[in-house]
Amino acid sequence: MESPQERRERRRREKRQVIRRVAVRMALDGGPEAATVEAISAAADISPRTFFNYFASKDEALVMEPVWQSEELMELLQARPDDEPVFQSLKAVSKELGVRKRPVWEEMQPFIELHNRHPELSAKARAIGQSKVMEQTLDIVRRQPGIKSGLHARLLVIGSFGAMISAIQESLDTGEPVEELLDEAFTLLEHGL
Repeated sequence: MESPQERRERRRREKRQVIRRVAVRMALDGGPEAATVEAISAAADISPRTFFNYFASKDEALVMEPVWQSEELMELLQARPDDEPVFQSLKAVSKELGVRKRPVWEEMQPFIELHNRHPELSAKARAIGQSKVMEQTLDIVRRQPGIKSGLHARLLVIGSFGAMISAIQESLDTGEPVEELLDEAFTLLEHGL
């Protein structure tokens, strides 16, 4: 059962998502310039003052939050056996995250479309948190046995994230089970494509 604080936090997250969806839909329909704080607020049935309780700016409302939370990723990586090869650890973590995050990616399609139309928004999105997740993941991977260099660690992490994202996108496009596509993606990666 949710505590009052958990319920407030959940409701806050839900309201934030409603406002964000309204902002993205408005920007898709009329361009980012049409998505003013006032217009977003009116469409979301809130005041501009309330808008600023959830977002610091309209730009923040137009970028998707990072799909992976660094805490979740770090917890999964650190739970892997110490003697497990790094590639196998990244494969297991990526598979678990891929299954968990596929529904989130489905909800992100309007953001992806918006960012494809307006690439300037993508730079802002990357600055919001993906680099933090990448750096924390690299920090853990660099310290694992068998890692030959910083480049080796970086290629493993980027390859794993790429395999996971590709499998999720393919699942969304084709309807194939993400678990099977994740297995195929990592097999391809492991065998040098």
